[in-house]
Amino acid sequence: MRGSSACNIRSSSEQARSMSHLVWIPLGAAVAFLASFVLGDLIVLPVDLYYLLYFVVILGFLGFYTRRTGLELREWASRRLALGIVLGVLGGVLLAQGVLSRAPTPQLSGGTLAWALIWRGVAYGAVDGLILLAFPWVVTWRAFGGEGAGWGRRVGATFAAWLAILLVTTAYHLGYRDFRSSQILQPNIGSTIGGLPTLVSANPVGSVVSHVFLHVTAVVHSPETDLFLPPHRE
Repeated sequence: MRGSSACNIRSSSEQARSMSHLVWIPLGAAVAFLASFVLGDLIVLPVDLYYLLYFVVILGFLGFYTRRTGLELREWASRRLALGIVLGVLGGVLLAQGVLSRAPTPQLSGGTLAWALIWRGVAYGAVDGLILLAFPWVVTWRAFGGEGAGWGRRVGATFAAWLAILLVTTAYHLGYRDFRSSQILQPNIGSTIGGLPTLVSANPVGSVVSHVFLHVTAVVHSPETDLFLPPHRE
């Protein structure tokens, strides 16, 4: 009986420690909000300079999380990688179709387009995909012990990860004044679609791929969009 009680206490303690890992979700949401609000709204910076500072803040936070929690990046990124990439491409195509369904804006060309594809398309799309989609999933999956768990726990962890994605997505976009309206629904719909590759494959790379597709398509089709590629400058 004593052994059984000690085992139960130990199990409860381990579960509590795992669930306490979820504190990183509101922390990530706060960092994302402050980055977009302070650098993209409160201070009016040239857009590409804003992206640079935004990258430094977000990647610095993600690096801190990785070191602080002992996350094995290579191990987590390599699990079911092929499936994640395939689903990421499919999700990216769906997101791209959403961009293409809207009216185009004046287009970029030449070196300006090449730079925008690298900086606003690939780099910005990847960093956004990491903080809005991959990070909430990783935190939630670790907290619920989704890897190797039964189907019930995996489904619960997936649902919780989706809610975490919506929380971080909402917080980040509320930092921009033009999303403090009913327009806040649009990025959450996009994050739901873009998050599916990771939620289904249980690999964080898939959703980063889908988000890059979104940004690259926006750069090509509608670089002056009032929905994609914030912050929007008049």
